[in-house]
Amino acid sequence: MRNLLLYALGAGGMCYLAVLYRSRGVLALGIFVLLLSPVFMYLLQSVGRRMECGLFYSAYPDGTGKYRVWIEVENPTSIAIPSLCAKVVLRHRATGRVCKVKLRGRIEAGQSACLEGGLERPEFGQWQMECKGLCCYDWLGIYRFWKKLGDKKQIILFPECYQTTVRAGVRTRLFSSESERYHPQMNGDDPAETLELREYQKGDRLNRIHWKLSAKQDSLMVASMGLPMGCNVVFFLDAEIGEMPQADGKAFWEVVNSISQEMLRQECSHYLAWYGKEGQKIMRKAVRCPEELSEFWGEILREPMGRCAFGQLYGSQFKGEAYACGLSLNQNLEITCNGRLLETFRPAEVREQLLRMELML
Repeated sequence: MRNLLLYALGAGGMCYLAVLYRSRGVLALGIFVLLLSPVFMYLLQSVGRRMECGLFYSAYPDGTGKYRVWIEVENPTSIAIPSLCAKVVLRHRATGRVCKVKLRGRIEAGQSACLEGGLERPEFGQWQMECKGLCCYDWLGIYRFWKKLGDKKQIILFPECYQTTVRAGVRTRLFSSESERYHPQMNGDDPAETLELREYQKGDRLNRIHWKLSAKQDSLMVASMGLPMGCNVVFFLDAEIGEMPQADGKAFWEVVNSISQEMLRQECSHYLAWYGKEGQKIMRKAVRCPEELSEFWGEILREPMGRCAFGQLYGSQFKGEAYACGLSLNQNLEITCNGRLLETFRPAEVREQLLRMELML
């Protein structure tokens, strides 16, 4: 109960003055002030019990680099609450690092409010987020109602994504490879998938003519074959994150996320490949859409990463699979393309180096 002592002293002083000077008006005012306190306490408890609260977070940072954490509060009553505050505690599952975010605000009658705070530059990985409750204060700042929340969540905070100069050429994106997915618009040479049947046009290949259908239609009909959307770029993650300094590990994942996001934007399907220490083999995840990239972040946290001779082991483990371009980012933050060193990243300059680096796939 904040300010309760000052409030009681003030009300008691008014009553004392009323008796001392025999003033009925001052006495009535003192009694009114004393009775006002329990009324505020009742109203505060009435509103607090009916409020609805929920804890939320943003998995990616906003434009300022902060990860948003907020509590949505809904007040269905006709009474406003002038002061709300809460504390959200986040604990990194791997490193044990603890971050605390304090939230403050107010909520009007019959409306909803958002108590929002920011988490600056946390490590990528699994976090435990917990908020035990919400403190509600009355207008006089005397009484406090504890709204129990007890919301605990296991969350993943993804690395920050920066703008890059990566360019995926047409030859790389349309490199001939096997896949169960086909381009929805472009034609290819895979007879296993037929996009459409149409009349023959000058310049069409003779081997595309559908002879049986042409005989029935009494005109030449051509079959447009499917173009497989294979993963033509392999991005090797050659690092043991647990052995890297915290700043280097954070920079490593920022580079991976930025380049992978840019390849997705340019419709360049790719593999993210890493060496699983427990399984003693190369693991990989095909990334052809944002949902698959999100799945990768969940998979990479299940098993510790290690280092290996990717060039030799990948060819023996995935025999006969060709790719147009091989990227590699190692523990020293050195990125190579088909064996050629492109850049050595420094944790404090990752954003600028990604913009400056010339990477043509």
